[in-house]
Amino acid sequence: MKLSFLFFFCLSNFDASDSFVIVKSSSRNGLTLKRNNHKLAQQRGQSLASGRRSNDEDKFSFQQRIESVKTGVLGALAGGIAATPFIALHDIPSYGLASWEFDTDMGAIQSALFAIVYRYCVRENDKNDMLNMGVIGAFVVVRTLSRVRVPAYCSAAPLDCGDPLGYFDWDMIQQLLLNGVESAALFGGAAAAMEVAYDRNWISKFPN
Repeated sequence: MKLSFLFFFCLSNFDASDSFVIVKSSSRNGLTLKRNNHKLAQQRGQSLASGRRSNDEDKFSFQQRIESVKTGVLGALAGGIAATPFIALHDIPSYGLASWEFDTDMGAIQSALFAIVYRYCVRENDKNDMLNMGVIGAFVVVRTLSRVRVPAYCSAAPLDCGDPLGYFDWDMIQQLLLNGVESAALFGGAAAAMEVAYDRNWISKFPN
């Protein structure tokens, strides 16, 4: 009897409006929190988008074009000067002064293009020496192989030029060595000049 009396007493004093207010206020707080979180997410997304947009604009700004021009000029001068004596040793005895002049001019153009690519590859905050060497090595290999001339006495399908390797004879091996030294001097000299320019702030690295 006492328990039933207490139960009815509590039930009679229960106010449903109070519970509704509590539930209603808690639901409002939840909606407010959701709206605030949504606004914060939107603001973060907008800030990230604006940061990316400004970074992209900086990469393709007029200042970056000037830096590319400076890079090309430096690469042409440094690479051409570094490779000139090696090209002379290769070309003058075999092909004459005209060939030496032509190959030196073309090498300077190749070195200018290499320097621009080098700047795009080796960017700000990059401390990987293997990346630098990889860029240089790729250009050296491509130029070296493209300058090898197959002698007229070689037979085709399959290629056979004689001793010592069949595919490569002594003349072609000599071409590989000489052109390899030229290419290493050409692109290595340009890369060294670029690193000096970076250290002295003559040229800025390309942004990430």
